[in-house]
Amino acid sequence: MKTIMEVDSVEKSYGSAQVINHCSFRLREGETYGLLGVNGAGKTTLMKLILGLQRMDNGRISILGNAVSRSPEYLCQIGSMIENPVFYEHLNAEELLTMHLSYMGAHANLPEVLGLVGLEHAGKKPVSQYSLGMKQRLAIARAIIHRPRVLLLDEPLNGLDPIAITEMRKLLKKLTREGIAILLSSHIIGEVRHTADRVGILSGGFIKEEFSVEEKAARYGDQFEDYVVAQMISSNQDLC
Repeated sequence: MKTIMEVDSVEKSYGSAQVINHCSFRLREGETYGLLGVNGAGKTTLMKLILGLQRMDNGRISILGNAVSRSPEYLCQIGSMIENPVFYEHLNAEELLTMHLSYMGAHANLPEVLGLVGLEHAGKKPVSQYSLGMKQRLAIARAIIHRPRVLLLDEPLNGLDPIAITEMRKLLKKLTREGIAILLSSHIIGEVRHTADRVGILSGGFIKEEFSVEEKAARYGDQFEDYVVAQMISSNQDLC
């Protein structure tokens, strides 16, 4: 599969604390890559570096073969949901998505996109009246509405009920079948198992282990989560 994004030896420190340390991995067309790590492992920081919201100290990140820079053009190829989504809550979903499209210089079928995320009947309701799960769905809609090539999703299933989680997993699979590459971060192993094609365990600021979910699940079965936990524990112990 074609490589859509490449992270190569990226480093980021805050004072004397090195959060990202020679981190490298590739994201391929039409796949979901699960970035798995404990809270504070640097998952959100890495996504912010990809988006240009923070500057890396060293290394290189490229999207579709072009190095990420402070120039905003490459952002048109990316959709993102980072940390807790923020909205102008006096506006409704249709107004917010229309505003986002104007920023991106794009066009979209609003009812279709709202239907994809299960908000087809709430498009005219003020966001202040949305539940946490509805806001998560709206954030996904905002991330995909301009048809990006890459999606960065930071804990995207937070706040969703079991039915909504199942629907969102189906949506993510549909997007990858259409060729979109998804980088999904989580600290919940079960979530990653059901959504990701490949997993990278982020520990010590870099990818300590990378594997195919299908292969490991077939090998370990019901012990899959135990295997992953063991790798995460081993990674942390290596740093002590």
